[in-house]
Amino acid sequence: MEENGNAASSFKMSAKEIFFSFSKSIQSRIEKYPPLIRNSIMTCFLFLIALPGYMIISYTVDITNSPSLAFFLDDKIPFIPWTIAIYDWIYIIIFIPLFTVRDTELLKAVAKAFTFVILISLCVFIFFPVKIERPELTHPKNFIEWWVWINYTLDKPTALFPSMHVSNSILSALVPFHWSKKIGIPALLLSFAISISTLTVKQHFIVDVIAGSILAVTSYSIFIIPYIKNSKHLSREDIILPEKFAFLIPLMGFLATGFLYIIYKFTYL
Repeated sequence: MEENGNAASSFKMSAKEIFFSFSKSIQSRIEKYPPLIRNSIMTCFLFLIALPGYMIISYTVDITNSPSLAFFLDDKIPFIPWTIAIYDWIYIIIFIPLFTVRDTELLKAVAKAFTFVILISLCVFIFFPVKIERPELTHPKNFIEWWVWINYTLDKPTALFPSMHVSNSILSALVPFHWSKKIGIPALLLSFAISISTLTVKQHFIVDVIAGSILAVTSYSIFIIPYIKNSKHLSREDIILPEKFAFLIPLMGFLATGFLYIIYKFTYL
């Protein structure tokens, strides 16, 4: 029995060693790539965690008996369809780390911060599902209503608390803020607008927004602030990329909106 126990223990140890050795090998190879390629790999990795998990939960979790987190202030907020144009900038603002991070240690901290936000959110979605009543848009009359309808169709009225739109947009904006106010301030203003739009598009309640904000700040405090304290010996140029790269982000947003409009013109009208 003792021999079997020792064999099992040694097997576990060897499995761990193989895993960590493989991880370090992958990490060392990634570190040799230019920053934009490294950052792209990290971004793809995070998408592979977040998107499938979010969609599976949204389409499989039963919300029939789930509570609604609405309170009286939510009823006072009007439905403003055109704010969908702000709401969907979440899919643009999340690329800020890709176009701003240079130092590999900061990249690791950013990856951990987003992974923390994603995993906490997915766990809450599973164990504390909530629901929301949204406006009926069965026959959209124009591009804006169609845009809202597309979001409603793909994004089911669950997986709400905490809002990942809010947590990911705020965390994305905070990543470069310490080193570049020129990027950080507009990004934070955009993340604030996205947070408000989650309410006016009727995708979230106020409580979801507050929880998403707290989660983002918590993750930033745990993973990014320690990096800031430990990297004082590095220059700004060692830590983040030139600001000109970040200006590609709004261009991506306008191009994505134009592409969506073309889809609307050719498939819906």
